[in-house]
Amino acid sequence: MTELNPTFVNDLWQQAPGVFNYLKDLRTSWPLISHLQNSDATIEALLPHAKAFQIFSDVIILGTGGSSLGGQALTSLARSSAIPPKLHFIDNIDSATFHALLQNLTPHKTGVLTISKSGNTAETLMQTLTLIQTWKTFNPSTQMRIITENKQNAMRELANAYDIVCLDHPDDVGGRFSVFTSVGLLPALIADIDVKAFCEGGLEAFQIIEEATPETCTPLSGALMQVAYKNHGLSNTVLFAYTNGLSKFCEWFAQLWAESLGKRDASGNTHGTTPIKAIGAIDQHSQLQLYLDGPRDKFFTFLTLEKQESLNNIILPDALKHPSIISLNNHSMGDLMLAEQKATIDTMRRHGCPLRQVEIQQLNAENLGALMMHFMLETLAAAKFWNVNPFDQPAVEEGKVLAIEYLQKIV
Repeated sequence: MTELNPTFVNDLWQQAPGVFNYLKDLRTSWPLISHLQNSDATIEALLPHAKAFQIFSDVIILGTGGSSLGGQALTSLARSSAIPPKLHFIDNIDSATFHALLQNLTPHKTGVLTISKSGNTAETLMQTLTLIQTWKTFNPSTQMRIITENKQNAMRELANAYDIVCLDHPDDVGGRFSVFTSVGLLPALIADIDVKAFCEGGLEAFQIIEEATPETCTPLSGALMQVAYKNHGLSNTVLFAYTNGLSKFCEWFAQLWAESLGKRDASGNTHGTTPIKAIGAIDQHSQLQLYLDGPRDKFFTFLTLEKQESLNNIILPDALKHPSIISLNNHSMGDLMLAEQKATIDTMRRHGCPLRQVEIQQLNAENLGALMMHFMLETLAAAKFWNVNPFDQPAVEEGKVLAIEYLQKIV
């Protein structure tokens, strides 16, 4: 990881040792670490359920927010859709999209996994009940599983009514941190992802900080840098990934960062920065102009691959002579992507844009696990700098209550 080092970071450095000790203490104070340490047992318990889903040609995964985004990011590693089952994540209540999917799938060849931590999420309940009512030949008791907390809630009542097997959602891990639990691991097992390597990557990323110092702890330095820039007027953080394989990861990060940090501290001061997703080279053609010549209110994190895959090592021959084609001759698509990501980063540096580059050797399960754990730790460190609770989301409750009130008035 490389990053600019503005002098105003020194203003925060006096807090760094305390934040660093907080990160190290997470081994005993953060339940997710315990779940990771016991991931072998979790995976073993989930395997029979994954195999039950693998007999279907399609699997629908119902849920929203943290119940869906982590699984989407992890299963993005499964590049081929030719091997059944094909996974369909439905994380919204857009009825046109929902019904179009149901019409295009065969009910008796489709499995359904519903995920809701509280078990009372209105959107997920609506999705699940609508599917059951729509598909008259669908058998919930044999074709469904539900992941929810082991307590009395609406999902448990629904499961009892339709004789659906329920799996326990950890009650001590919030949705946006749950990708290392059954919430992310079961969809990944269905997709035949190496979830053991994924969990090992996450645990190794945490263990690195135990051997670090405040000066060498990368989640600490990343958080310190972003907090310092926010304190000096940069209100947006752009995650610029140079591979489609990290597109869903960027969406997962957006929820993690926004929902964990966009809060008021005990004194009423507001904190947080707005996460923005960008994918290279696509967004060089849609956002880069703004980033270079627009307001200087953004911090950039570039996620790059050390080596881009080539399409069967296809190298363009010296055939056509148009100047735009000649520049591509004797190069592959991967070569062009590497050149463009380097050119974009160097251009932004020359324009004085604050940035860092995180280079990934290869996009696989282990490295994705390490990447997700790193950004979790960076988020927790930023919360500590800002003195906010990263595990709650009090501001969104008002909208949930109002939505139900307005629903009752619709006739």
